[in-house]
Amino acid sequence: MDKLITFLLLFCLVQLNAQHKIGVRTGINYSNFIGGELEQGETYSYSNGFHFGINYTYQVTPSFGVRGELLYLQRGTKYNFTDTDEGVYNLIQPRFGASFPSFFENGHTILNIKISNGYISLPVTAQFQLTEKWEVFGGLSLDLLLNPTGRGTLDFTSTVNPDDIFFIQSLDHQYRSDDAGDVSFIASREESIWILVAGQAEEIIRTQSAYYKLTEDQKDGNKFKLFDSHAIFGFNYFINSGFYVGVRGHYGLRDITNDKLDFSVRELDASNGYIIRNDRDRSISFGASVGFRF
Repeated sequence: MDKLITFLLLFCLVQLNAQHKIGVRTGINYSNFIGGELEQGETYSYSNGFHFGINYTYQVTPSFGVRGELLYLQRGTKYNFTDTDEGVYNLIQPRFGASFPSFFENGHTILNIKISNGYISLPVTAQFQLTEKWEVFGGLSLDLLLNPTGRGTLDFTSTVNPDDIFFIQSLDHQYRSDDAGDVSFIASREESIWILVAGQAEEIIRTQSAYYKLTEDQKDGNKFKLFDSHAIFGFNYFINSGFYVGVRGHYGLRDITNDKLDFSVRELDASNGYIIRNDRDRSISFGASVGFRF
């Protein structure tokens, strides 16, 4: 009887271990934004990031299981806008205490910014063991935005006053925490840029925050939405029973940008107000991982 009980206990433990697996994985991402109708001069290109986290798998059968994960990951893009022929508007915003009000100036613009959005991601996938070495999977994720940032430069030269109004500003965007008209911490400690306005030397900031050129009435929310969701597909290759390498793709299902802050970079309306574009911007990404499951 004791041997039978011992056998049954060992059998249950083996079965329990076979049904429940815990793992970790980490790797790199390449991501981009798609879906929006681009204006003349706009381009988006892939940006790199990373991911890491833990996962739990319930093995329904030896060849089929359901996996949940808790991940931190980065998604983003490299945005470029270039217009050196026709010239487009730029809001010239004085530094606090300057003697002139804000004004729009037409000119040649080169804008480069790398956007990096950090998410807590909760993917749920179903996986099928095709062979001892190969596993395919697919599912959905719910993603919570934590720390969206953008960094880059704005190079502007006036078409009307090219000898007086020209500058290169740095961009330090904290899309979650910046307020309308904010001067970034970096800008508050820097020297100003000096330009000539009607023959008078005036100063503007050297580093722009995310919503520096907006008033409180114009800033309705933040640039990026709090939640995102993706369809997931991919495969893993097992080097041994626990260690594996994998590739996966993420296809965005939701518009990630706030339409109320999605302004044209080329044109203003008849009263020199911002034109809202209402693009449906989604993120896509591809990632490579190494992981261990036990």
